[in-house]
Amino acid sequence: MISEADILNSFQHLVEDYKNDSLIAVGSGDDAAVIKSQSKDLIHSLDISKAGTHFPINTCPRDIAYRSIAVALSDLAAMGAYPSFITIALTSNKKNLDWYKDFNKGVETIINEYGIKLVGGDVTFGDLNICVNVFGYPYKKPLLRSNAKPNDLVYVSGPLGKARRGLIECDEKKSKYHSNFFRPKVRFDVSEYIADFASSCIDISDGLIKDLGSICKLSGVGATIRYENIEITSDIEDLCYGDDYELCFTCGSEFEESLMKDGFKPIGKIIKGSGVEVLKENKVLDFSKIGWDSFD
Repeated sequence: MISEADILNSFQHLVEDYKNDSLIAVGSGDDAAVIKSQSKDLIHSLDISKAGTHFPINTCPRDIAYRSIAVALSDLAAMGAYPSFITIALTSNKKNLDWYKDFNKGVETIINEYGIKLVGGDVTFGDLNICVNVFGYPYKKPLLRSNAKPNDLVYVSGPLGKARRGLIECDEKKSKYHSNFFRPKVRFDVSEYIADFASSCIDISDGLIKDLGSICKLSGVGATIRYENIEITSDIEDLCYGDDYELCFTCGSEFEESLMKDGFKPIGKIIKGSGVEVLKENKVLDFSKIGWDSFD
């Protein structure tokens, strides 16, 4: 069975050349690229959202626009960066101008909310999907996936599974979780807060276990997390589902007291080794699937 990781790895030899370019500080493998400039580093990422895969086909246009931009912006937050401007490439088979006007309302809402500019894009006919390019600048220095160290503590910026519940209840107009899936909030507030001291960071788009596993792989470490310390919405599957767009970050234990005062409780610890181990009442949990993969 082919996976998204297999496909991305097949491109790896094409992006390795950035290591010889003094203008590219961080290339493939992280949440975003870091491009050096004379004033300050430019952070860039892109994200594709496809109807029927990343959101239900019957989703209203303004929610499609908001969600597609939000999930792309989340990569900037994971890099310890704030947003500046975006571009949008839209493929659509809609032939009613009102659909596009409603889509534009969603764009307007989110760019006003985060104070960013739409500086260009493209549109073509075809099955509905949106590609959003996002650009920003670091609060302090870029947060990477590759700097976690043994004995670092692991944190999550908020509860998991609300987006999953919002999708399950998407036909229930009064569901309090509706916006968690269709209009996720980008955690720039947490990104700015941890920019000074976090050793690594990633946004939870594919599931906590898989995304924390990406930190472990690039840092050459392992992690042990405790189920009882993780705030979840429904059940254990919330650890694997994704779409939460909370931040998972690591930092030294010397920051634990101040983080506790601000409402952040560690969910586990970075260890020597590899992979992510989840303990519940001191028993290791097994998962048949650790996270989202669009090719699965």
